[in-house]
Amino acid sequence: MKKSLVFLLGSIAFLTALFVVLGFVFDKDENQKQNGLTEVYSVSSDGKIAYVVYEKGQANLYMTLQEQPLIQLPVEKEIVDLTFSEDGKRLAFAVTNKDREQDAETDIHVVQLDSLEDEQILSVDSLITEVAFDPKNPELLFYLQAATFTNYSPVASKHPHDFDVHSYHLKEQTHTQYTDMKKYSMASLQVSSKDKSVFVQMDDDENVESADEVFSSSQRIFEIPLDDPDGKSIISSPIQEEDIYDFTLLPERQEIIYQAVAGTGKNGIFEYELFVFNWKTYQTEQLTALKEHASKPVLGPDAKIYFMVDRNFAGRSPDYHLYRMNMDGRNVEKVPLESVGK
Repeated sequence: MKKSLVFLLGSIAFLTALFVVLGFVFDKDENQKQNGLTEVYSVSSDGKIAYVVYEKGQANLYMTLQEQPLIQLPVEKEIVDLTFSEDGKRLAFAVTNKDREQDAETDIHVVQLDSLEDEQILSVDSLITEVAFDPKNPELLFYLQAATFTNYSPVASKHPHDFDVHSYHLKEQTHTQYTDMKKYSMASLQVSSKDKSVFVQMDDDENVESADEVFSSSQRIFEIPLDDPDGKSIISSPIQEEDIYDFTLLPERQEIIYQAVAGTGKNGIFEYELFVFNWKTYQTEQLTALKEHASKPVLGPDAKIYFMVDRNFAGRSPDYHLYRMNMDGRNVEKVPLESVGK
């Protein structure tokens, strides 16, 4: 009897260890299958493009006119965002673990582009999803930090939540938290080039009282004064019912270029296009009609709008391509990247 019990317990322990090992190997194999361009990129003030390419699961940070990657990460790590300083001398990027349930730590790195020296400047025990330099001060790096990684609904997968706006001063090595909103979601961080404020996309859920109301609230673009975060205001169209996602500001034209759902394809998949809203005339126009998944609009120094297109949106593996167009949506063209598909 005792021998049977010992055998049973030993078998259970062996099988448990076997499944753990197989799970690790499976995850590793899945990670190593990642290949191709990601949606993470940035355009500098002098026209350089930094972008991330997976090669057998390893995230490689490239820059145009560079044959070799600036950074190559271990297979279990990923770059979730990157940004150039306004003077084009620095490139900051955020690194997290692919398995965020096991480890939600984020490291922030800064590359000095004259020497290509990489330095880790900050490490936190939670998820940082976006970074943006202050165009008025190249020493000040803003970021969005999520306090939790969970699912608020039993039918939803886990995601970062409880967002707030923070900054890190590179020279003084000091951290500042500006908001205490604990927002369900917050994205598309941009820092004002004139005022002491930031712009973000988040839910318009000021007066909601339940989780169901949060899920049904609309996503808008807000300006948040850093000295008075409670004085935040909506700068996107107040009458538009559709959710707004990624965006970029064109202050000289009094316009916002943003991503939103334009319709549904024959396969039942949402089609995301780019739109422009003029906050002076309150007019909205659709800029792209690619019937794909257009995202991440960025204004380049050549007065072109750069953006990503996923040709396999909702498929098993994304298929990203970088495009650019005039600010009025004309002359859409693909941007060649040396290290993609080599």
